[in-house]
Parts: sequence; structure tokens; C-alpha cells
Amino acid sequence: MANATRGSVPPYGNAISDALKNPATSLDELKAHRDHARQVLEAQGDLKAALARLEAEIKRRGGQGY
Repeated sequence: MANATRGSVPPYGNAISDALKNPATSLDELKAHRDHARQVLEAQGDLKAALARLEAEIKRRGGQGY
């Protein structure tokens, strides 16, 4: 079985969850997490559509779904 290479996946969700759980997280820190998450989301483009195209190509090439 071939191994697909992947880039690192930063734990944005974890960082946000941790910040929300911690009552000592300042408002400025929360805003910084929000702003960074928005930037990351915008940089992804239409990830949902890209994934759908990728799934279709895998299926077209005879690959199995999940």
C-alpha cells in the first residue's frame, strides 16, 4: 500500500478549544485566535469542492470510497 504524503496539520481547533476552556484567556487572545482562524479558512479556498473533485477522481480511477 502506498503512503500518501501530507503536510503538517496545525491544531487550530485544539488551540481554540483550549483557549475557550481557559477562563484566564484574555479577550485579546480570543480575538487573535479568531483572526488567525479566519485567515487560515480564507487561504483554503473552496476546500469542500476540491475534496468532492478529489473523491470523484479516486472513484473514476477505480478506487474505493471510505
